Amino acid sequence: MSFLALGSLLSGNNMKAVWQYFKDFHKEVIHPPMMYLLISLFIAILTAMNYLLLDIRFEKWMYQLKPIEWTYLAHFVLFGFIYFGIIFICYRYKTIPNLFKNKAFMVKSLIMLLILTLDVCFHYHTFLIRNLFEFQDRFFMYKVSNQITSLFIILLPLFFYYRKYEKDNTNFYGLNTSVKKIGQYMPLILIMMPLIGIASFEENIRDFYPQFSSKLEFMNWSVELRAIVFEFFYAFDFLTTEFLFRGFMVLGFVAFLGPRAVLPMVGLYVSLHFGKPAGETIGSFFGGYILGVLTYQSKNIWGGIVVHIGIALLMELAAWMQNTFN
Repeated sequence: MSFLALGSLLSGNNMKAVWQYFKDFHKEVIHPPMMYLLISLFIAILTAMNYLLLDIRFEKWMYQLKPIEWTYLAHFVLFGFIYFGIIFICYRYKTIPNLFKNKAFMVKSLIMLLILTLDVCFHYHTFLIRNLFEFQDRFFMYKVSNQITSLFIILLPLFFYYRKYEKDNTNFYGLNTSVKKIGQYMPLILIMMPLIGIASFEENIRDFYPQFSSKLEFMNWSVELRAIVFEFFYAFDFLTTEFLFRGFMVLGFVAFLGPRAVLPMVGLYVSLHFGKPAGETIGSFFGGYILGVLTYQSKNIWGGIVVHIGIALLMELAAWMQNTFN
């Protein structure tokens, strides 16, 4: 792509369209500054506890719980505390009704929290891998299968839920919409490119990325084939992530929360990153909010899918270059 084309993407109609979404969102209703500040502080305190105070590390602690059922319960409680905590703050500022008395909202919220918990904690596929693959092939399959399980834990359950209870809504949580406006989101990827390059110099980022490792052997495949297969499924996982967080959590709850559906989604999205480098978790707060607003305004998650996949693969590339050339 030429520099002229890059400049056109950044300064032309695409950037204007994205900016217009933000202006329209914040003009639609009154957004109390103190409510936003309190929610931000709530998320910041939990994030600080995870990374700084007493080295709690929620993810590490929860995964060490025995028996395994306690790990599921701990994640469900943490997610529920964050989600309903933000809902309560919105209610106290009178921006939403008292939804704790709304049975339909509570049932749908609990289903969402259950799906999220299962997606984060599910591990039973590892037993199948142990029985089907040789020892040297298992670790590659563990990493690939972790991306595939979301198809069965997120997409299929929400598809059946949609078909049974919400099929009159033809949007299908932003997935059944036009992909023609994906180009509007390209400026976000271009803006992130230098930031990703800078982040790749951080030691904790280099220790965590790239997710693909050439040391993971698999059935005598070449490293190039292993890389292509791994990155394909790694990218696919972000489709299901966007579908759950921006599609179901935002568009699926607009009927109850209106534009406030973005806020509890951001809290859960940040908590999803608690096991990742702190800088990425902090960035997920802003990225989650931006993509949530754009999804709410456009009623389309395809742009978010492209942005999320683009940023993830750029991070893989930047980390690989750091490890290769340093």
